[in-house]
Order: sequence, then C-alpha cells, then structure tokens
Amino acid sequence: MSAAPDPLHYSDIVAAGDLRTALQARFEESGVPLRAEVPSSPGWIRVGARIETGDRQVTVLMAVDDRAFLLEFWMRGVRMARGRTADLGEVAAGTGTFLSGAKVAELSATHAFVTYGGFAEAFERGEAEAIAFRWGRYLDGEEPVPHGRELDGFLRAAAEEPRLRALYPFTSHWDFGLRPGVADTPNRAVAWIRPVGDRYLVAGRDRGDLDRTADPVGASDAVARILATWDRGA
Repeated sequence: MSAAPDPLHYSDIVAAGDLRTALQARFEESGVPLRAEVPSSPGWIRVGARIETGDRQVTVLMAVDDRAFLLEFWMRGVRMARGRTADLGEVAAGTGTFLSGAKVAELSATHAFVTYGGFAEAFERGEAEAIAFRWGRYLDGEEPVPHGRELDGFLRAAAEEPRLRALYPFTSHWDFGLRPGVADTPNRAVAWIRPVGDRYLVAGRDRGDLDRTADPVGASDAVARILATWDRGA
C-alpha cells in the first residue's frame, strides 16, 4: 500500500495527486526539460519521485511529520549530496542544477539547502582520489569503524601495501571489507577482515569464511594472507 500525502502539510501535492505529478508541473513551468518518474519502491509512489539524466540521479521523498522534501543527489551510484527544503520550487531548481552537470560545491553555493562532504569532491576528481580520501579518513580516525580502534593495526599495515591501498575500504556490520570500486556493492569485496582483540580473522571473497576460521593472526600476517590468497587466484 502506498503512503499518501498529508493534506495538512502538502495541500499542493494532494491537489496534483502525487509528488511526481506536482514536480513535473514545476519542471514544465520553468522550461526545464526533465522528466520526473515514480520511485522504485511501490510504497513511495505518491510521496516520492526520481529524476535521471545520464549517470546522475536525484531522488525526492516527502517527510512525514512536517512539510519537507528530502533530496539525495547521486552520480554513478554514489550519493554526492543531500538536501532538505519545504519549497517544491527549490526542489525543481536544485534538481535541474545537479542534473545539468554542476559540481557539488556549485550546487550547494547555488542552493543553500544542499549539503555535501569532502568525499563527494574527491569522487568528482576520480575514483582513485575517492579511495585515497577514504583511506585517509580511516587512518586519521575520522571514519567510524566497528570494534572501535581495534582495526588500527591492520589499517596501518594494509596502507603500506599498494595493492590493498588501491582498493576501496568500507565497513559492513561488524566487518571491514575491501572492494575494487567505490560504487561496487559489498558482495564485490575481495577481502574481509574481522578484529579479534589485537588480532584479525581474514577471508577472501567469501565473507562466510570469517565464521569458519578460528585462526586470528597479527596485522602484518593478515595482509600477507590476503595477498597470498590473491596470488593463488582463490
């Protein structure tokens, strides 16, 4: 069952029938050649919308308790920025700016309701820049990780190995993973690590191996084990 717009906060959306229709009308009024589509989730058909151009996408969702449109700006599968505004006209304008190819700094400067972080700027400069940025955040302790700082030893050992440093580091639940690309899903990971005190369980592509091994090793041995697995083609 699809959620319905609240007439108290969204009388204009109720009058249009749904968010997609109301937003499309704004595009047409301003002469912007964009097409609003229904969201992929059936439950959001009346309260959400998505707009795509090339490798960019904007998703819009209506807040529940007050009037607010929640936006996410995506490029090549990576969320670049987000925004919150009560003005549907600002939604249309911000969407148009981003889908025209604007960088996130320009988007935020033009539309004050949009926020972004350093990772998005790094990704704009290229995948390698984004990977380096994320490694720096982990090594500086600025990126939250499971198990507190128990990953420190592995992170510093892995950062010395170019083949590992070239991969995108991420966390999933209680585990640390490495995958080839920023936008790849976790199941594309080529290595998994789980801290056990000051030692580490290591697995290759099959994350389930973390639960099947009882042989934690030190940080440098964990790195060596990952590389040896790759060299064997496992």
